Amino acid sequence: MTARNPALGGNHARGVACLLAAIGLLGLMEVGVKTLTESLSVGQILWARFFFHLVAAWPIFMMLGVRSIARTERPLLQCMRSVLQLLATLGVFLALAHAPLAEAISIHYLSPLIVTALSLPLLGERVSLPRWLAVVAGFAGVVVILRPGFEGAPWGAAFALISAVSYALFQITTRMLGITDRPWTTMFYTPLVGAAAASMVVPFVWTAPTPGQWLILVSLGLFAGVAHYMLIKAFQHAQASSLQPYNYVHIVWASILGIVFFGAVPEAWTLLGAALIVGGGLFVFYRDARGTRPR
Repeated sequence: MTARNPALGGNHARGVACLLAAIGLLGLMEVGVKTLTESLSVGQILWARFFFHLVAAWPIFMMLGVRSIARTERPLLQCMRSVLQLLATLGVFLALAHAPLAEAISIHYLSPLIVTALSLPLLGERVSLPRWLAVVAGFAGVVVILRPGFEGAPWGAAFALISAVSYALFQITTRMLGITDRPWTTMFYTPLVGAAAASMVVPFVWTAPTPGQWLILVSLGLFAGVAHYMLIKAFQHAQASSLQPYNYVHIVWASILGIVFFGAVPEAWTLLGAALIVGGGLFVFYRDARGTRPR
């Protein structure tokens, strides 16, 4: 008999905090990816992200008991989620190789609209009008940032769109698995499937990294592993649709990192878009903090 996780949906503020922590780590990972794409293949970088994630987490898996955490009530959904994560990550990495950091992440964040649209049919979550408006405000911010005349490479935009669709479905399956499986079970399958798939490709695209590049490659897996766990916890504590406006903070973070590491100073349009994005997220948080629930 399946027992519903009692923590699921129980603490919205904690869910938001977990999501923001994940976004912070993912942004740092993306800086490393963009730096490495100048000299290493995306396939090799993708392998490092999943392989070192698995290596870093394996001692914990051993302590918890591999047989125990590998036990899942929905094995096919676990594998599907892992494949979606692999596709979403590949899309982002390819986008970062062909487009500026802020632009690539902005297009990727079309995914919250997809999640919100699918929350009712797939998760049974009713989405209130204020939440819809907040998500639309965030999307409007993305449109402002990407205003007509976007100069990024077409392939970069296409890869980011593929990533957006994959990531939306990934978040939906994360929420579905949170009902039946423990976080460690879900965390076990993601690097395992990703590392296995990427390992079949990496021998054909391998380039010997420098010591500095090895350091970045290892850090990709560490950042991704911690961020992945925080993301799982976020969707256990809060509804998928209510978390979506906060995902847009990733764009603001990407813009800041673009300035610090690549000297890409945001224009006035970017600042206006960021204001819309953050405003939408704060509006939803304020309503939920007062106890407002979807109808």
